Amino acid sequence: MQKFETLILCSILLLGGCSSAKSSESAAQAAYEGYYTSIETNSSFAQSSLYYSVSAEMTQMSDSTYRYYVVIDNPQIAMYDIVVMAVENDIPLASSEKMMPNIGIFDSRKYCMIPFQSNPDDGYVKGIVISGETDSNPVSLKMLVEWKDRNHENAEREFLQMELTPDGITSTAEPEASASAEAEN
Repeated sequence: MQKFETLILCSILLLGGCSSAKSSESAAQAAYEGYYTSIETNSSFAQSSLYYSVSAEMTQMSDSTYRYYVVIDNPQIAMYDIVVMAVENDIPLASSEKMMPNIGIFDSRKYCMIPFQSNPDDGYVKGIVISGETDSNPVSLKMLVEWKDRNHENAEREFLQMELTPDGITSTAEPEASASAEAEN
């Protein structure tokens, strides 16, 4: 009888663990879709940031596809709980057949960057890299970079855009100030 009770207790614990894992996966999926939608609906993109450096490169693979890497490093301020996501070639969320490159959404650990400090074991990194594969050359990337302040009270978001080829970044979005000036004319 005691074995039967133990078996039932174990089954209940396993079912509870599975449902919490499913709820965290669905929360992460909802966050992913929210970030994707934010990028889709945003109308103003910058080419650089005052708070960190952005660089990128693209290489052709042996199967004629391309792999690209976007590096965010050299923080000028303390950035906590960083989320980065890139959307390729303005592919709408409803039409996307693959997961877009991201970090900080589905990860179980948090990423932070603080100027001149690093402790990867505790999530304090020198830089963040996201990468993706594409069939197109060039690839247009629209990105969202989000982070929180030291007290985790305020969140900042920046939207960046670039066009990337194997030769490097070929074009970027117009600076926000220029885009605003053109809108006024």
